[in-house]
Amino acid sequence: MRSHCFTRDRRGFSRILEVVIAAVIIFIAFSVTTFLIQTSDVRVLQERADLDRLGYNVLSSIVNSGAVEVIESDSVYQNWTLLDRGTYLRTAVQSYLPVTMYFNLTLSNCTDTSARAYAVQQAVVSLTNTPLGSIENSTEVSSTDIIYTSKKGNVYHAILLLTRTGEGK
Repeated sequence: MRSHCFTRDRRGFSRILEVVIAAVIIFIAFSVTTFLIQTSDVRVLQERADLDRLGYNVLSSIVNSGAVEVIESDSVYQNWTLLDRGTYLRTAVQSYLPVTMYFNLTLSNCTDTSARAYAVQQAVVSLTNTPLGSIENSTEVSSTDIIYTSKKGNVYHAILLLTRTGEGK
């Protein structure tokens, strides 16, 4: 009779052990699932790459279209005021960007200081469509720059900051 009781105790112990192991497996499964469901920073890294690519494409399109030539004083648009030229350039930038983008374009003139180096002078044009403080408070900002030599021989340094609308801390 004693051996019969011993096997019954062993079966009870194995059932308790099965329940504990099953509970641990379920806990691990829920923990892994919760970790995998949480948002990761992969989207942010991809967002930054997309903004960089878009910024380069916009700057390249503006340069290739000749929109930068408008700011030169001896251009075809010499009768335009600086405000008109800035409005034209802002419209050109906005036409290449989606509606959901804020931008800040700074165009500086560079002069030849030596045979190999160029020094950036004061900004010729600074354009933006951003509300005050939106770029500073944005979670993801892309900065793209390009050096451009106009048909007249002037060298310009263009810096384009991009961020999506509706982002913030």
